[in-house]
Amino acid sequence: PRFNPSVLVVEAQPIAPGHTDAFDIRCFASMTTVLCCGGSEHVLFSDGLRHLQLMVTAGSVLDGPVCFRYLLSGLRHMEAKVLTLQRLCGLCRLGRLPRGLFPPERRARRWAMMLRAWDGEKAGASRRQVAAAIFGEMAARELWESGYRSRMQRLVREAEEMVSGGYLGLLRRETEEKG
Repeated sequence: PRFNPSVLVVEAQPIAPGHTDAFDIRCFASMTTVLCCGGSEHVLFSDGLRHLQLMVTAGSVLDGPVCFRYLLSGLRHMEAKVLTLQRLCGLCRLGRLPRGLFPPERRARRWAMMLRAWDGEKAGASRRQVAAAIFGEMAARELWESGYRSRMQRLVREAEEMVSGGYLGLLRRETEEKG
């Protein structure tokens, strides 16, 4: 939650199986990862495209059915937390992460190009070779001096910034834009 305001902080309290408020992580085993560290559990639900993250500060989701107590405070990131809570409700109701609560990220295509440029650069490919892979042979041969050279420089520079910690700003910026 320190880096991603949409992480929902919860406490897990044991509850009887079958109770209407019972949450059993075993029902979502195929899409769940739990990391235990520092006295907390970090629970990640992911279907490969979408994800939802909880931080369990008391109790354990690993001990059987639990009832969550949600820790919400302040207003700055409240909308991000409420959206995560809605996503958790959808997961419990549908058994999957609801697509409608995960709007497409408009910058995803740019990020994918940055990643491809970074990977190509690290693999030892020339920028022209990377441009051919991303934009096609014409961009690398005939249009290189007409803008694709500069475009590749920007992609690699932005990728380097991301790798050097800029990715943390994406989390903060995303939640500040939404809430």
